[in-house]
Amino acid sequence: MAGAAPTAKPAPFLRPLDVVDRGVLLAESALSLVVVVVMLFAAVSESLLRVIGTKPMGLQMGLVAAFYVLLFWLNFKGDRDEAQRADGEGSGQVQFLGKAMSLGAAMGASLPISVVAGVVTTKLMHVVAAVASDVLMNGTIWAAFLGASYATRGRRHLAIDAISRLLPDRGRRLVVGLSATLGAFVALALGKGVFNALMEAAHGAAEAVRQNAANGLDSPVDRGFEFQFAIPLGFFLIGIRLALHGFHELAASFSGRVALNPAPEAAPLEEGAEAPKDPPQSQKATAAEVGIAALTLMGLLAITSGTTVFRAALLLSGLALLTLGAPFVARKRASGNFDPPVAEHIERPAAGPVHFAAAAAVVLAILGVMRFGLVPNLASIPVSAGVLFFVVMALMGAPLFSFLGGLGLFLFVKFFLADPDVGRHANAFGNSVEDILGNHFARMSVLATIPLFTLAGYIMSESRMPQRLVRVSRALLGWMPGGLAVVCVFASAFFTIFSGASGITIVAVGGLLVPALLKDKYPEKFALGLVTTGGALGITVPPCLPLIVYGIVAGLQEPAPGQERLELQKFLVVGLLPGLVAIGLMVLYCIVMGVISKVPRSKFDAKEAGAALWEAKWELLLPVVLLVGLAKGIFNPSQAAAFTAFYVFVMEVFVYRDLTVQKDIPRIIPESMVLVGAIFVKLCAATVLVGYFVQAQIADRLFEWLTCGPPARAFMAQHPELGTCREAVDALSRVHQSAGGIIDSKITFLLALNVFLLVIGMLMDIFSAIVVVVPLIAGIALHFNINPYHLGIVFLLNLEIGYLMPPMGLNLFIAGFRFNRPVPDLYRMVLPFIGLFIAALMLVTYIPSITLFALPNHGQPVASASASGATGTPGATGAPGTPGAEAPSAPAGNCDVPNEGETFDAFQARCANGGGGGGPPANCDVPSEGESFDAFQARCSAAPATPEAPAAPSADAAIATDASQADASQADAR
Repeated sequence: MAGAAPTAKPAPFLRPLDVVDRGVLLAESALSLVVVVVMLFAAVSESLLRVIGTKPMGLQMGLVAAFYVLLFWLNFKGDRDEAQRADGEGSGQVQFLGKAMSLGAAMGASLPISVVAGVVTTKLMHVVAAVASDVLMNGTIWAAFLGASYATRGRRHLAIDAISRLLPDRGRRLVVGLSATLGAFVALALGKGVFNALMEAAHGAAEAVRQNAANGLDSPVDRGFEFQFAIPLGFFLIGIRLALHGFHELAASFSGRVALNPAPEAAPLEEGAEAPKDPPQSQKATAAEVGIAALTLMGLLAITSGTTVFRAALLLSGLALLTLGAPFVARKRASGNFDPPVAEHIERPAAGPVHFAAAAAVVLAILGVMRFGLVPNLASIPVSAGVLFFVVMALMGAPLFSFLGGLGLFLFVKFFLADPDVGRHANAFGNSVEDILGNHFARMSVLATIPLFTLAGYIMSESRMPQRLVRVSRALLGWMPGGLAVVCVFASAFFTIFSGASGITIVAVGGLLVPALLKDKYPEKFALGLVTTGGALGITVPPCLPLIVYGIVAGLQEPAPGQERLELQKFLVVGLLPGLVAIGLMVLYCIVMGVISKVPRSKFDAKEAGAALWEAKWELLLPVVLLVGLAKGIFNPSQAAAFTAFYVFVMEVFVYRDLTVQKDIPRIIPESMVLVGAIFVKLCAATVLVGYFVQAQIADRLFEWLTCGPPARAFMAQHPELGTCREAVDALSRVHQSAGGIIDSKITFLLALNVFLLVIGMLMDIFSAIVVVVPLIAGIALHFNINPYHLGIVFLLNLEIGYLMPPMGLNLFIAGFRFNRPVPDLYRMVLPFIGLFIAALMLVTYIPSITLFALPNHGQPVASASASGATGTPGATGAPGTPGAEAPSAPAGNCDVPNEGETFDAFQARCANGGGGGGPPANCDVPSEGESFDAFQARCSAAPATPEAPAAPSADAAIATDASQADASQADAR
């Protein structure tokens, strides 16, 4: 969840700065709205045309027009029903184009509009679908960094701020002002680094154009990277806003006063009443702010002039101006002036000129010292001191992305200065940035799932879906012992699955159920503990956002030879059963507590159950369609995200009518992109840190520190041809000898991993932890033959628990704020539930089949697995190297690439040993293409043996081939 920023309320801005910043913010909000709508239209067009694209054009237009007819009918029917509820029987009249008419007449009058809209929309769909992948790829980056900049205004980037929490308000503002200024410097440095990398790409493209012209060629040069300039622009805006926050917080701290005219406190809501919704930014904007927003959009056109981005920027800016101008003109027509209908209260700074001058001097001094004092002298700063500096900066309240990115930049520079081979790392930072901009990150099609699924979750959270969901659960489960608590479990899990943010679940569902649980005589400790921990349920169930982000990041990791790359679509499926295990244990505990506490139970009412199911039928249908589509391969992840967002939009706006296009959607879309931006800015910053890990071979060093003990070092001394201790560990492992390290088996690795990830989950948000930790543990897990899909689910379950772990678990702070309880009071309340989560974690960790059963061909022999397939499993017919096994027969079908629909493991098993029957093995100089090293070792070390008495590989025999592959193994590890 994006949030948990420093606890002090942001200090108010000076009026001139505030007006300018709010104008730029308005432009960002309008652009974000337009970009997401265009992305959604492109994704839906691409998916729909895959279904109807082969039909005649007339039929396509007719189907789209029929959809518009349906929307008109839903809208008119809703208007009529509301009028009848308000006026009794009512007249049955509806409004269409300012005229009152019957439902039938309105439908007839709207029919020509539907036909025209169907024709125009179908034509646009064909145009947009042709470039849908580019729209989704570039739109995701634009929407994310617009959202990240938008989040900075309200200080909604995730931060720890452990130090500032302990201080009084004045000291807290001083610490927050200093940390914000430091964060600003890091953001500006990241922006400059990405900008320089993009400029190098631009120079390369220009040089290619010149060479083509000189050679008389007319070959096009790809300039799609120009869309990625949104990344440094976003970092620059974030840096400027952080510096402004630091300036105002320092001024407030120096003066000791925050505002002269604080906003009046809102009157408490009556029981059952809903809090008023904040109107869209455009409805609160003044004429000056709208003018600044228009100038900002014009500035975007000026910046992009002459680039491939200009046409897209022209379209987006034009649409954004329409979204700003339409309510502005309507305001004039309704009231006769341009004053906003919703006058937003703006606090005025209470500091004087001296305080502002002092604050400006401090901000400029910090930025100057960092740029001209520390940066040129990084060589003299010890690594430990630099790491400590960034850790303290994070504890002071700087955004976590600045901690990750700043630490990565510092370590990169130190590594560059310390390495005598300068040329080997001269482009290290540029290469790391390229991971952000290249095919491995920004151009991954699955990235579009993040904003689209997030949008769907936010639309759900703003509607009355939680109330309908609770009603259904209560009608179906209220008769059980602990029925209302069970309702809370399922409602929380369902909501987290689709919102992707456990904090939102605590706020949305917890606010409904805590009063109900207390009213039903549940103990207060149990009620608060259940709601606090319920938000963490469902993180491994598709399409939850952390599941998607992990699949994307893990899919970036290069697999070892013979290992399958983790595929997001498969990963979404394998998380279902582990998630249900955690939910099931929680349900059992709720039933037990219901019996022990003698909570009264309600009788099952079939009529109420039917009415509740009927009311929520369209929302309950969504997860069924989505899971079936993912499992059967009907949807890929991006198409599933587009379907979900569009389906939820239609249901909540036109069917349930909880939201409106005019008032709610323009507010919800920019708000949803705040979470997306918080995720992406951390992903980009953490990529720099991960780039350092790769260059410095931190993963290899960590592996050797954990696994390389005295036996491995002694073995290395006996075999000087070995290049690294890792090779010795691998060789000893293949002959089942201990390397004597701290972690020496699969069991000890999993135990240590669980403890490590629990601590990480307590200190870091889940998205930062995924990006930073996965590259470090993936290689170690591979050594212990842990399936990458199993590793991913164990990883997420640990972080799920970390959100609840005292003293720093994020959900504890969110629940404490929501229910107005001191966070330490929640520690004891959540401990029983943490025990349940840990029990689920142990089951999933040590029974891998709970996760892996959903994978195709699970349980079949795998040639590439080092422990089971390569050495042979006793009793496994036909396994190579197994005493008494039959000689492998010739493979069926093509052995160059897997057959269509065939998994990599099945392909390896089918084509093991090249299908050579009982003859001599194939080439034993180097592994075959696609063959794992362990399978190669097993195949070739068994060659001299007879079928009756195959030779067991010795450690020395294992090392003979290891030495010939040392260079290749080291290159792959890097």
